[in-house]
Amino acid sequence: MKILVIRLSSIGDVVLTTPVLRCMKRQLQDCELHIITKRICGELLEGNPNVDRLIEYDGSDEQEGMLRKEHYDYVVDLHNNHRSRRLRRALRRRALVYRKENFGKFMLVLTKLDIMSGRHVVDRYFDAVEHLGVENDNHGLELQNFELPKLELPNLKLQNNKSPSPCPIDRQYVVIACGAQHETKRIPPEKIALLARGIKKQVVLVGDKNDRQRMESITLSDNVLNLCGETTLRESAAMIAHSDYVITPDSAMMHVAAAYHRKVIAVWGCTSPRFGFWAYGTERIDCTPQGLHCWPCRRMGIEKCPKGHFDCMMKQDYEKIIKIINDEKDSTI
Repeated sequence: MKILVIRLSSIGDVVLTTPVLRCMKRQLQDCELHIITKRICGELLEGNPNVDRLIEYDGSDEQEGMLRKEHYDYVVDLHNNHRSRRLRRALRRRALVYRKENFGKFMLVLTKLDIMSGRHVVDRYFDAVEHLGVENDNHGLELQNFELPKLELPNLKLQNNKSPSPCPIDRQYVVIACGAQHETKRIPPEKIALLARGIKKQVVLVGDKNDRQRMESITLSDNVLNLCGETTLRESAAMIAHSDYVITPDSAMMHVAAAYHRKVIAVWGCTSPRFGFWAYGTERIDCTPQGLHCWPCRRMGIEKCPKGHFDCMMKQDYEKIIKIINDEKDSTI
C-alpha cells in the first residue's frame, strides 16, 4: 500500500503528524509512506524511519504530474486548506481528510462561547485514518536525536553527540523559546528577562535572528546563554531534548519539547489551548490569562494586540512560573 500524507505547514503542525506516521507505518502491512510539506517544515522529519520519502512542496503543475505517476492508494490530507485540496483533487486518488473545528474556533474568538470538542488535533488526525484501521498507540510525538551545537563556554559545556543519554551538558538548564510566528504569541523580551533573573538554573534562549535582535534590546542576567540566531532548527531541537524544563509560547518549540517528553510550561498569548494544540503527551502546565474578556482574540495570531495593551502576555503570573521551576513541587497555575 502506497500512501501520500499532505501537511504543507507549519513546523509544529508537521511535528504533530509524527504519531500518525508511526502508527500507519507499523500497523499497515507493506506500507510505503510519503509525506509532502514545505522544506523548512520537513527538516525535522529527515531521517525519520517511518517516512519512506520526504517530498518538498512547490505547488507546481509539474509536481502534481509527477505525483500522479506514483499511483497512490490513498492520499491522507492532514492540512485541509485550499492548497492541499487542490493537490488531492489533482491526484485523483481516494482521499482521507482531517476535519477542522474552525467554526468552534470562530465562536470562541468572537463570542467567547466554547463549543470546541476538547480533543487534541493529534486525536483528530487519527480520525482521518480510522478507515484504514489505524489506531493511536498513545506513545506521543517523536523526533530523531539531532546533534548538539559545538560549543565550549564557561557556563555550559556541550559536545558533538547524537545520543540523548548520558547528557553531555555539565548542569541542568531551562530552555526559553523566544520565537513564534506572530508577535501576539511571543513572550515579551522583558518578561523573558524577568524569568531568567528569577530562575536558579542555567537558562538557554533559542530562536532565530529576529529573536536575537529582540533579546539584545534588554539586559540579560549572567545565567543566560542566548543562542537565538546561533543554532540551526535541529540544534535548537537538540538543546530542548536535553533540557530540564521548556518555557514556550504557542509555537513549534512547544511541540518539539513534547516530542522529547520534556516538562513544558506553555505561556498562551492571543490563542488558547482549547483550540486543541497544547503540548501533547508530555507533562505540561498551561499558563492562560485570567479575567480578560478579549481573550482569546485570534485563531492563529496577529502582529499587534487589537486592544493595544497586550495584557494576555503582560499580566501572566511569571513569578509563579519561577517558583514552579525553582521548587519543582507546585505543578499548577
